[in-house]
Amino acid sequence: MASLNKNKIFIDKEAYITLAMVQAGLLSPIDKLMNKKEAEIANTQKKYKNKSIPFSFILAPSGKKNEKILKTKPNKIELFYNNKKIGEIDVEEIYEIDPLKRVETIYGTKDAKNYPQVAKTLKRLGKYAIAGNFWVEDTGIKKKIDFIKEKVKNLDNVVGMTMHAKPIHRVHEKIMRSAIEKNDILIVFLIKNMQNDEVPYELRYEALSYIVDNYFPKEKIIIVPLLNTYIFSGVNEAILDAMIARNFGCNKFIMGQTHKGLGIHYEANHLKSIFDSMDLDIEIETINEYVYCDKCKTIVSVNSCPHGSHHHISYHSDSIFELLKTGLMPPTILMRKEISAKFLAKMYPNRFTNLQKLYYDISPNKGLIEKNKEEDFYISLMKLYQTSSLT
Repeated sequence: MASLNKNKIFIDKEAYITLAMVQAGLLSPIDKLMNKKEAEIANTQKKYKNKSIPFSFILAPSGKKNEKILKTKPNKIELFYNNKKIGEIDVEEIYEIDPLKRVETIYGTKDAKNYPQVAKTLKRLGKYAIAGNFWVEDTGIKKKIDFIKEKVKNLDNVVGMTMHAKPIHRVHEKIMRSAIEKNDILIVFLIKNMQNDEVPYELRYEALSYIVDNYFPKEKIIIVPLLNTYIFSGVNEAILDAMIARNFGCNKFIMGQTHKGLGIHYEANHLKSIFDSMDLDIEIETINEYVYCDKCKTIVSVNSCPHGSHHHISYHSDSIFELLKTGLMPPTILMRKEISAKFLAKMYPNRFTNLQKLYYDISPNKGLIEKNKEEDFYISLMKLYQTSSLT
C-alpha cells in the first residue's frame, strides 16, 4: 500500500547502508542523527556521549524535493530508497549546514577538483540536516554482528583487521599468520565497495577464502564483508575501522604503519598516530612494513633486516594488480600461483583459442583426456616457470 504521508525524503544506497550500520550498533556510541549542538561538539571535541568519535553523524540529503519538505520542518519523515519506504525519522530538529565544512570534516579537504570523492559527496549533500531517532529496514547487518559476537564472547583475545585483498599477497598471509599465533581468533573485514570496484568483491572473497581454507586453521579466522560507504573514504577511515572492529567484539585491531589514515609522525622523539588523541576502548597494534629480501631469501620486517632497500622487494597490491591487468602472472614470491590463476581466469575468460591443446602441449599429462579449466592451465604454466634445471 502506498504511503499517504507527504513528508517523504529520498535517499541513496550509501545513506541507507550507513543508517543501517548505525542502527545495528556498528558505529556505537553513535545511535541517532545528531542535533546541531551534538554535531558541533562531535566535530570540535571529537566526543559523543563522552565517547571518542571522529566526526558528527548527520543526514543532509540533496535534491529540490527533499529541501522543500525539510523547510517545512515536519515532526516525522518517511525515508524512501528506490521508490520504496525503508524507514522513518522522528524529527528532533532540522538545521542548516555548510556542505563544504562537512566534506572538510570527513575528508580533511574541500578540494573537489583534485579529490573525486569530495566532489561526489558534495553532490549528495543538501543544506539541511535532520536530527532525531530513526529506524530503517534491516539489511542483515545486525544478524551478522550477533552471530559473530556470540562466537567470540568467551575468547580472551579477538583481533580484527581490514583488508581490500586486491589481490591478496604473501605479506597479507604473514600478517594473518602472526595475528592468529598471538590471539584466539582473527576477524578479517573484507572491504566491499559500494561502486566502481575494479576488482569484484566476489573474486576477492573467493581468493581470500581459498587461502584460509587451504593454509590456515579455518576455525581461527572469520571473514566479514564490510560495506565501504562514503564516510570511510577520508582521513578518519582508520578510526572508523577500529570502532567497527570493537563493536564486532574485537579487543585488538591491527594495521600497517603505512596505512593512509594512521597519520604516523614523530613528536618529541616519540612515534604518534591519529589514535593517540582518541579513546576507542580497543588496543591498536601497528605493524612494521614487510618486504622480500633477496639476501635473506624470505619475507622480513624492514626493522629487522640488516640489508639495504636495494635488496628489498616491496608488496604493493596496486602494482601486483597492474601485472595481472596486463595478463602477466606475478612471481610466486609476491602471491600464490593459485590466486594468480583465479584472477587471470576471471579477468580474461576464454582467452585461448584452443585451451585443451595448449594445456596438453606444454604440461605433463597422464595420457588421459581430461577437460581442464583456464585456472588449471595458469597453475601448470607457473610450475614450468618455477622449473630451474635448465637455467
